[in-house]
Amino acid sequence: MRSYSELRSAVEDASVYTTTMETLKGIQAAGRLGIHVRSAISRALASHGIGHLPPDLPPNQDDEVRLYLLGTPIADVVSAVLSPSERGDATLRSVASSDAQEKLVQIRDIVCGSSADGI
Repeated sequence: MRSYSELRSAVEDASVYTTTMETLKGIQAAGRLGIHVRSAISRALASHGIGHLPPDLPPNQDDEVRLYLLGTPIADVVSAVLSPSERGDATLRSVASSDAQEKLVQIRDIVCGSSADGI
């Protein structure tokens, strides 16, 4: 992957896309993953409509990052979990009220990693 537009296409296709910090560092054409590089990556992702978990990008190039499109139901759930509010509570209630088990598995996968990893 060589550009943020290619990355956005991959995220659109997957809904939630997992990549490494090494990949993001390469797209950013950066050296070390210091605080300023990680902040620049985060801003670049946001400018392409992409959110990320964890909220603070890790400094290790081998660490995985989960990416999702901003403005989607997945982004709403992530926001509801990370920034509690009345609106977020309503979002979480709606998740719990329909197809609850499947959606909870999806949320757990987004926040904690794949359920195939034994979580």
